[in-house]
Amino acid sequence: MEHDGERIELSRGLSLMHLMMMGMGMMIGAGVFVATGIAIGFAGPGGILIAFALNGLIAFFSAMSFAELASALPTAGGAYTYIDEAFKGLVGFISGWINWFALTVAGSLYAITFATYTVFLLEGTDWFISLGLEHELIIKLLALGIAIVFIIINYLGVSETGSIENLITLGQMGTLAFIGLFSIYYIIVHPEKLAHFNDFVPNGWDKILMAMGFTYVGFEGYEVIAHAGEEAVNPKETVPKAILYSVAAVTATYLLFAFAAIVGAEPGNMPLSQWFAELGPVGMGEAIKDLMPYGGLLITLAAIFSSTSALNATIYSSTRVLFAISRDGRLPPIFSRIHRVRRVPHYALFASSLIVLTVALIFPIEDVAASADIVFLLIFLLVNAAVIKIRNERGDELDYGFLMPYFPYIPLLAIFFQAILSVWVFNVSPTAWAITLTWVGIGLVVYVTYKGAKVEPTKFERETVFEEAGEEGRYRIMVAVSNPKNAKVLIKYAERIAEEVNGELLIVSVVTVPEQTPLEEARQFADEAIAVVRKAKSYTNGRVKVEGLIYYAHSVYRGIMSAVRDKKADLLILGWEGRSRWSKYVMGSNLDKIVENAPCNVLVIKPGDTEERGEIKSILFPTRGGKHSAISAELVSILADAYGARVTVLSVNTTGKLEEKVRAQLKPVMERIENAELKIVNKSDAVNAILDECRKHDLVVMGATREGLFKRLLFGEVPERVASKCPKTVMLVKGNRGIKARINRLLGRRME
Repeated sequence: MEHDGERIELSRGLSLMHLMMMGMGMMIGAGVFVATGIAIGFAGPGGILIAFALNGLIAFFSAMSFAELASALPTAGGAYTYIDEAFKGLVGFISGWINWFALTVAGSLYAITFATYTVFLLEGTDWFISLGLEHELIIKLLALGIAIVFIIINYLGVSETGSIENLITLGQMGTLAFIGLFSIYYIIVHPEKLAHFNDFVPNGWDKILMAMGFTYVGFEGYEVIAHAGEEAVNPKETVPKAILYSVAAVTATYLLFAFAAIVGAEPGNMPLSQWFAELGPVGMGEAIKDLMPYGGLLITLAAIFSSTSALNATIYSSTRVLFAISRDGRLPPIFSRIHRVRRVPHYALFASSLIVLTVALIFPIEDVAASADIVFLLIFLLVNAAVIKIRNERGDELDYGFLMPYFPYIPLLAIFFQAILSVWVFNVSPTAWAITLTWVGIGLVVYVTYKGAKVEPTKFERETVFEEAGEEGRYRIMVAVSNPKNAKVLIKYAERIAEEVNGELLIVSVVTVPEQTPLEEARQFADEAIAVVRKAKSYTNGRVKVEGLIYYAHSVYRGIMSAVRDKKADLLILGWEGRSRWSKYVMGSNLDKIVENAPCNVLVIKPGDTEERGEIKSILFPTRGGKHSAISAELVSILADAYGARVTVLSVNTTGKLEEKVRAQLKPVMERIENAELKIVNKSDAVNAILDECRKHDLVVMGATREGLFKRLLFGEVPERVASKCPKTVMLVKGNRGIKARINRLLGRRME
């Protein structure tokens, strides 16, 4: 895809593990902490285990439908887009309408869960008692407060980093699994606790259906993996796997968790199901508190972390769904407007937030949970119907990465059970069905009255990217540009290196939008990046092949990493203006991560007064040998050839080592650079020794230290201090892929 002559790419930075963490993090959002105890109250100890197992099976059936659709249509639209593609018209609109509602109601549930377990944690403290407020009032106020916090976070365009999200999800899974495994040990020590299962299904087998319907909200969430299909690495393979693996892992975790609560509970003379029924939403917390030391604290923290993580995710997911419906012309265009500064669909966010706050304030938690259950069941039912219709009508033209077995029986079974469960939720909360039908009725009115509309057929958000294959044998040098001030310097050196190794130049710039905003909407903010790339291309001399690239991403780091992987870059060149005095990062939050994780050689250039003169007559190469010295020496050799410069290899002997040993240690380096001069300086302060010497040269090249990828640099030692203080242009090199091996293999050039 091209825009004004520059190639546009969507960042694909989400791996299988990242996708699984997304799905599992949403599934274990909070519903399990609230709904499980209530469900045990009417289904009993055996009933909840059967309910979880059957729900897991039904969810697995639906997951296969999502996996099949996502493999053929890796779109950011998810369920709404799939259903609309199959049915269009009224059904398509209503699916989006109730999907939006489901996500907002789930957000309300997660806010209330946070508040409920926060009160559970604090209710015995003197501070809490001194407030003198009713529990219900405090829960409502806390729910509104935490929801407002995350609404503001989403408006500001701030989101958790992928690594933090993954850690939170691993913590959630790990905590629940640990509790479950501890319960197995506990039952071995206290086998009498198995008596809790004597009254297996105390209130009748039909209550299992009620429990299944009421806890189904704990099995939604994996659909966010399909939403992220556009950003996944190899989506036809990774998205289906992530969906199926997530459902299997979460189902097993829920079974262990429910078992732990049942054997841990201390109901006294009261029947177990009655004990859970009276405790309601905090029944699980009380049971785990009885099971193990610090169990109450452990489960409370897990619930709080899970609910906040899921609350954030549902707010921006609901925002994106409303944005998509509006963009398709089915709701007023105001909801598809994007804030010029924050780059988020702010009106869609405000509308979603209004529902989250209203539902959290007005309705009891049981009704909120039941409403979420009903709507998600209806959405998944429609997705299962969509997978049948799409395969029957378009199966021959679509390129599937995954096809479910036993088609169409699996989606038909899922439809049958989801219809039954949604009806049975009425027995838990008639109010929930009233809320759902009212919302559908409002949707019908909106559809009819706004039908004038400029309704357009849904277009899949995925844009087919034209892949231009690089010439076989070309060494690919990628230059990341964002600042026009240093672009000229980066291009100058990149082009010289490319000329010397018969390589090609890729100039990339990244346009970022927050997680709340679909990637393709970044196009409206691309003008500045296109201008930077064009300016950078204007600095080239035409002697090497040059391609301009624009990547849309949710962070600069993701965009650059996607570009490096997609284009199979051999060398990545980055600019650095020097360390900020107050920054906790060495080079910057994005630059640090790129340098640490890039799957290629990395060259960081800090321009100095060398660029004012424009001549490179002398290169200083301070080194002590080691892992990265070979890569650095190869680069020095290339630059020396390109500029006809002399090279001084500097070794600062801070330990009093014999000169013969120093020369022997640096012999491999000297053999890589023709006619280089070796200078050994005996001083205790390596930084000042290098700074004294660098003033005599035009360019300084330094490699990463032995400890690993700029480890000393990142901790403020020799390379970082020299680079920060040296007035000359400084290059910092970190090798992940041998330049020599690559060039020798591709070009047959000897660099011994």
